[in-house]
Amino acid sequence: VRIADRLGVEPLVIGLTVVATGTSAPELALNGVAALNGNTALSFGNVVGSNIANIGLILGIAALMSPLAVKATLIKRELPMMLVATGLTAALVYGEVEGGGVVFREAGASLGRMGGAGLLTGFVAFLALTFVFARRDKAIAAEFAEEVGELRGAGRSLALAWAMTLGGLAMLLGGGWLAEKGAVESAFELGVSQEVVGLTIVAVATSLPELVTSVIAVRKGHVDLAVGNVVGSNIFNLLLILGVTGAIAPVGLPEGGTLAVVVRGVCSVLLVPFCWTGSRTVSRLEGAVLLAMYAGYMGYLVWTAKGGGA
Repeated sequence: VRIADRLGVEPLVIGLTVVATGTSAPELALNGVAALNGNTALSFGNVVGSNIANIGLILGIAALMSPLAVKATLIKRELPMMLVATGLTAALVYGEVEGGGVVFREAGASLGRMGGAGLLTGFVAFLALTFVFARRDKAIAAEFAEEVGELRGAGRSLALAWAMTLGGLAMLLGGGWLAEKGAVESAFELGVSQEVVGLTIVAVATSLPELVTSVIAVRKGHVDLAVGNVVGSNIFNLLLILGVTGAIAPVGLPEGGTLAVVVRGVCSVLLVPFCWTGSRTVSRLEGAVLLAMYAGYMGYLVWTAKGGGA
């Protein structure tokens, strides 16, 4: 943020790029390394699992702490964008051009490089739309300006800003490599698939920035930020993270992947009535439902992964 500010980039652009992608950096680093090493089942589990964890775990915990107010603009703009991104991802994974038409099949379903490019195109379109909306809405522009202002680090030299940026990127890539290596070895030692490890342990780990951000926002009384953080993160995961992953290496649908896609879709759709009802508030009861759904799905994953054993 400091470097961009010194280069004269306006706060709105900084907020939409540098700040907004910050909490998605762990997923991007891990998935990039995993795709380069051919461990795309882990990549798939991480993206889908992170989206499920964002809604079920993070929103569930945040709503139990305090009912979450939902902005009208989020319901009209970002929430529909998340649903479109969810549907687009499923279409690109399961759809296949055949005989001049498109057929949907589970066998051999995958996200190829063209599909990854399609998701990245959708991500650019999402940023452009958000920029246009923010330009028209002074309140949104003011929020970006305030957030960027808090991160400028007044008094820090440009040399220190570059050192922090390069050091942070190096540690991020190193962390992605260590996480990928540890996840693959954990799957081997536990006797489960990489997808299961990605959907459970890794997905929660890479979702920790969103969890911390949401909890802090609720504790400070900014309950309206929690849902926005989750919806924005899910859009970034689907369009940017999965798009980059697919562009690096084709991401095949792993065994049991369809259930994960369905659970992700159900969580996303369920968020719509939860946000609309109760004067646009996600209540504690609804938070408990989301958390129970997440716990049940995680329990089912572990149970089936161990062959229905203990």
